[in-house]
Amino acid sequence: MRKFVAAAMFGAALLALGGCGNSKSDAPEATTGADGETAQIQQIDLDAGEYLELGEYKGLTVEKTPVEVTDEEVEEQVQLLAEDYAEYKDITDRDTVQKKDYVNMDYSCTIDGTVSEDYSETDVDIQIGDGDYNIDGLLDLDAELTGKKVGDTFTITFTFPEDYEDDTEVAGKECVMEVTVNKIEEEVLPEINDAFIKENTECDTVEEYRQQTRQELEDSYNSEAEQTAQDDLWNMIVQNCTQKKEFPQEIIDQEVANLTAENEELASYFGVGAEEFVEEYYGITMEEYAQETLVSQCVQDLLVEAEGLTVSDEEYQNEIQIFIDEYGFEDEAEIMEYYTEDEIRSDILYTKLMETLMSENNVVEGSTADTAETEAE
Repeated sequence: MRKFVAAAMFGAALLALGGCGNSKSDAPEATTGADGETAQIQQIDLDAGEYLELGEYKGLTVEKTPVEVTDEEVEEQVQLLAEDYAEYKDITDRDTVQKKDYVNMDYSCTIDGTVSEDYSETDVDIQIGDGDYNIDGLLDLDAELTGKKVGDTFTITFTFPEDYEDDTEVAGKECVMEVTVNKIEEEVLPEINDAFIKENTECDTVEEYRQQTRQELEDSYNSEAEQTAQDDLWNMIVQNCTQKKEFPQEIIDQEVANLTAENEELASYFGVGAEEFVEEYYGITMEEYAQETLVSQCVQDLLVEAEGLTVSDEEYQNEIQIFIDEYGFEDEAEIMEYYTEDEIRSDILYTKLMETLMSENNVVEGSTADTAETEAE
């Protein structure tokens, strides 16, 4: 059985709040590699009891951070809604680029005497101060644009560093960047009033929207706090276990291959390989990470056996219906294009296991002050 323990990759869920039905959940995506092909994960079947012995896993104490949503956080979400419906108006009373302006520009980069299509674009909109087109230590396009006039064309010359990992083909090469300022614009935000809310959300008033937004934030924070408490409890349980013998190297190598496939797409977003991503994020090598996940798999198998947990066909079909109702899949056949039955049953089993463990241990309320100190550290 493939491991099903959850990993909190970034410590907190990303909020996608729309309020009063204005947001829509995205369907989960299959694991894919950098080439866009579905990554192949090979199941590793272990006799968990051969490698690990459970320690104390009941009666432990774990803290759960209380949820607190401030008025300021609610207003931030209201402001984000306004920005979603912002309009952009040409600035006509001046022609000089200033901080916070939205600039429409064309640019082209000449490398090795040839204009590079990969580093050239037209009709690009950026806001001065966002830093979207800045390269640390090489190019501060925001600063270069500030003070320029509409219609200006200017060049910037810089050299990519020798160890430029984002694109090794241009590493160490000189780049001549020609930029043309087409126009400058200002952002015009709509007034958030009852009429706007009624037209653009499923709420009728601003106050109703604020209440809905507060509830969504509370739900999100509660989910995050619950996940953190589960992670802490899991770590305690794993630490209480005893490893009876080492995993064979061929098993470790296969788990390294599995983890590489699982992390390849995410790592590509940061311009690194899966191994480097794991080392930078977890602070351990891919092989050490593989050994940790194999331990987790054994602990899970032993706990599931000890608690006598199974997944019924009814529970499986209920989960399939959730995929259809909430994620927009047409039927089970379409779901199976992205997942296997074993993966879905494993997810259900993980949920049942964590619910059982949380009920068999002591969950006490921590303090927001303790949380703030921990985050500061």
